[in-house]
Amino acid sequence: MPVADYFRLQDRFERVGPFGIAVRGRAHSVLLFARRPIRQLDGASIALTAESSSSVALLRLLLSQRYGLAPRYVEGKDPARPGSGDSRTGDADAVLLIGDEALRLRQSNTQYPFETDIAFEWWLWQHLPFVFAVWVIRKDAAPGAKKELEQALSRCLGLNTKNLPSVAAECAPNAGMTPEQVHAYLANFIYRLSRPEEEGIVRFQELLGESGLL
Repeated sequence: MPVADYFRLQDRFERVGPFGIAVRGRAHSVLLFARRPIRQLDGASIALTAESSSSVALLRLLLSQRYGLAPRYVEGKDPARPGSGDSRTGDADAVLLIGDEALRLRQSNTQYPFETDIAFEWWLWQHLPFVFAVWVIRKDAAPGAKKELEQALSRCLGLNTKNLPSVAAECAPNAGMTPEQVHAYLANFIYRLSRPEEEGIVRFQELLGESGLL
């Protein structure tokens, strides 16, 4: 579950072990593509991905609190193919993309000369890892089910970490990258959270609350 959603749903869900998705520095796939530098986006139109509430919340936080900007956000659109005939971003000055879509656009981007890794912006600002998502389960789930899920996640993480080259080779065609590039990309993420990541979660929640974005 995106960590921004978890903040709102903690009355119904609890975390499963220390598992999540985090990064210390650049994520490489959570990118703001813009026609002008990030500091010049005051009043600009920004199309937002509908795929990650955490990334959207982080972008809003960075622009309002770190840079003091007030852009116009285009929500509920599908900015997956900026500049294509199917694009619904209109004439947006910038677009936030995540995951495979962001990785693919990096390979073919000709419209947006400025690319900002917003996880790296967070790192420069707060000097903490950014946690995009955490594993959760309903609080009313049976204790046995909670334990079973935690054990399954631990086993899968261990197995896939050991076989990361194979995982990377399988994912490479969809990402438009070489297996070596995908391997480096996947290895960059943290999947078992520790104290720095927990501190990042707490700080993100604090800042969202203080900014009225939670």
